Amino acid sequence: MRAALPSPRAAALALAASLLAHAALLGGERAREDASARPARAVSIALLPPPAPPVALPEAAAAPPPAARPRTTQPGERPPPPAIADAPLAEPDAPLLRLAGPATWRYRLRQAGQDGEALLDWRPEADGRYSLRLTRQVGERALPAWASLGRTGGAGLAPERFALQRGGQDRQAVNFDAEGRRVSFSASPAQFELPEGAQDRLSWWLQLAALVQAAPAPGGRWRVWVASPRGELREWVFDAVDAEPDDAGTLHLRRQTLGPHDPGIELWLDPARGYWPVRLRQGDPETRGFEIGLLEAAR
Repeated sequence: MRAALPSPRAAALALAASLLAHAALLGGERAREDASARPARAVSIALLPPPAPPVALPEAAAAPPPAARPRTTQPGERPPPPAIADAPLAEPDAPLLRLAGPATWRYRLRQAGQDGEALLDWRPEADGRYSLRLTRQVGERALPAWASLGRTGGAGLAPERFALQRGGQDRQAVNFDAEGRRVSFSASPAQFELPEGAQDRLSWWLQLAALVQAAPAPGGRWRVWVASPRGELREWVFDAVDAEPDDAGTLHLRRQTLGPHDPGIELWLDPARGYWPVRLRQGDPETRGFEIGLLEAAR
């Protein structure tokens, strides 16, 4: 029995379906081929840099202080309180002034055009007292000695008596009366009210060194009241001097002028020795002035 042949319409439909299926297969293969041939699109990822550390902006520069003028106290006039340094201290409370231990320092001396030697003997005692003595000699000739006696404390040196000595005897003296708050002189009837921290013509060497050590401000300015045997009490103002070739790592200070006839004073302090004075010049050492320079600590 022969099978029945499909009708012409059914055969046409079957052929169209077959063609569509075949086209679909071909299209899928071509799509896969196109996908595998197309390169992947590169994507750039922006990496954020780590945050920069905060930068401290410089503070506005302070206007330079006006030049301070040394002050002179007249007899009977109350002196204003002294300032340790124009630069403010980092801590609200001023530190105690530290003074060097006992020692004798030997200096070369140049005075009035002649060479000699000077010894500075510093003796702080356990009971709070001190003695400070400078002896000088040019050749075989002994020059008048300077001697300072007093007390030590948190404010540094508090002199009680300064004397110019010749032959072991006091020839001129300055007396500091802490209780009566008075400064008096053997060579003058003048009397002054005692300023806080006032010094004599020798003790100021160590007092200024202690003040600088307590507040070593670069480019700083330091003040100290000084009484002289001739009956004067004046405020001395010292300014730091820019380093010079012969300063040798020391802090060079210069006193502001006291007037047209002031011989001038310069001082060199050594930070490695606790700001001990290693050089001092007063006036012209070739004429009426003198200069000393540290040779060694004798003991």
